[in-house]
Amino acid sequence: MAEELLTISQIYARGKENLKKGGIEWVYPPGRKVGSSVMANRKYLDSLFFETKFFDPVDVDTSLTIFGVKLKTPVFCSPISQSPPYLSDTGIIDIAQGVANAGSLIMLGIGGSTELQRAIDTGAPVVKMVKPYKRTELIYEKVRDAESRGCVAVGMDIDHFYGALRGDSVFRGELFRPQRTDELRQVFSQTKLPFIIKGVLSVSDAEKAVQLGASAIIVSNHGSASIDFSVPSMIALTKVVDSVGDKLTVLIDTGFETGNDVLKALALGAKAVGFASPLLLALAADGSYGVELLINQITAELRRTMAATGCPNLAAINKAIIVPMPTVG
Repeated sequence: MAEELLTISQIYARGKENLKKGGIEWVYPPGRKVGSSVMANRKYLDSLFFETKFFDPVDVDTSLTIFGVKLKTPVFCSPISQSPPYLSDTGIIDIAQGVANAGSLIMLGIGGSTELQRAIDTGAPVVKMVKPYKRTELIYEKVRDAESRGCVAVGMDIDHFYGALRGDSVFRGELFRPQRTDELRQVFSQTKLPFIIKGVLSVSDAEKAVQLGASAIIVSNHGSASIDFSVPSMIALTKVVDSVGDKLTVLIDTGFETGNDVLKALALGAKAVGFASPLLLALAADGSYGVELLINQITAELRRTMAATGCPNLAAINKAIIVPMPTVG
């Protein structure tokens, strides 16, 4: 008898259990105390419901093309810079392999050329997200290196310029600085690849990304690792999409856990949804296979609920399938 596949929640539980054995408890979701923006994002997601249509069921296609690459699912790996050292020395590569097997896309953050090349060699489409380093030439080098190695796109985390936030402690602040608009324009000029701006939570930043010629933006709270109490990504999404959704590709991440979460984001206008910490849990649960399985299970849940809401493909998804929780009192 074939072994029964783990469910989404079982993958998370096994991953947390395995990490705990190695003394690591920082990965979420669910169950970890996270920043206010992430918790508010979770609360908002849980307040949205689906209007179902069970007559005349549809066959569902979850595929899409992004950055010139056809993917099987709108679920992608948000930028990852490292995996817990307890897991293995090849954690990032194992995630990339799982992503490749699931027909998805991976974004990589801080890391060297060797790791980047090994991720590309798995067959996964790879996006290189470059930090806003103080040393401008380092930004240029990393952008040009990504293009020469075969990345499908490059980008920058504009919300990381004051360093990273971990709890109430800021670290690595000495490495980064804000990037002015004219400086970002020069970064864009270093490559012919599609350029992504990550960390957009306002209409103003979204419109400036359009003016700069960005191909995509990621509506993101950086897992509350940038600015806590910034507007939750799901709440920012609608205004951003209404402003620039017809001018570039709008992606989203921060705090998503399930296929139903993905469908809610797609219904409010995102084209694809990023997962990072969940994929680290999947890696801890069962290596590259765990990553592949989690993406497939999330996509299977997405496909099922798309069918239940009468959406045969991603283009058919819209706000009409969403019913917000009524305000009481």
